[in-house]
Amino acid sequence: MTAAAGETIRQLLNRRDLASARHRAAMSRRLGLSESEMLAVAHLAQHGRLSPSALGQLLDLSSGGVTALVQRLESAGHLVRRRHPTDGRSVLVELSPELVERAGLAFGPLVHDLERASLELSEAERQVVRRFLDRVVALSEDHAERALSEPERAEPVAAAPAPRLWG
Repeated sequence: MTAAAGETIRQLLNRRDLASARHRAAMSRRLGLSESEMLAVAHLAQHGRLSPSALGQLLDLSSGGVTALVQRLESAGHLVRRRHPTDGRSVLVELSPELVERAGLAFGPLVHDLERASLELSEAERQVVRRFLDRVVALSEDHAERALSEPERAEPVAAAPAPRLWG
């Protein structure tokens, strides 16, 4: 693979990230949520039920911050607290059925279009794309975890100039 081909893929991933952030911001306004509330909703949609502390870790929030976030979302009817099935001392939070329905309607057109685009590929092409995106997700999650847990380096690692780095 040439450097130009890799750069094009990186540019497309960057454009997709930016478009996704714009879409999420528009959907958060449509659903009456702040950006941090929308990220919490997205994590809960991805993971299902989470403990407040697990949600706080995903959002990089303090205990007090996640408590306030959960209380706001619960008061607005967006979250439901449930007893943990195996540890009666703790609770899990999940999206309310009403928010799931509203979010499904809001995100439905994008989901439909993405499914349609996926069906334009052959099964072999979908397998290649799936493997590539699985790797991209794993790398992105790993780098996010390291960025949150590692102290900032005194001397940066050699990198491409910013415009080429991100697209």
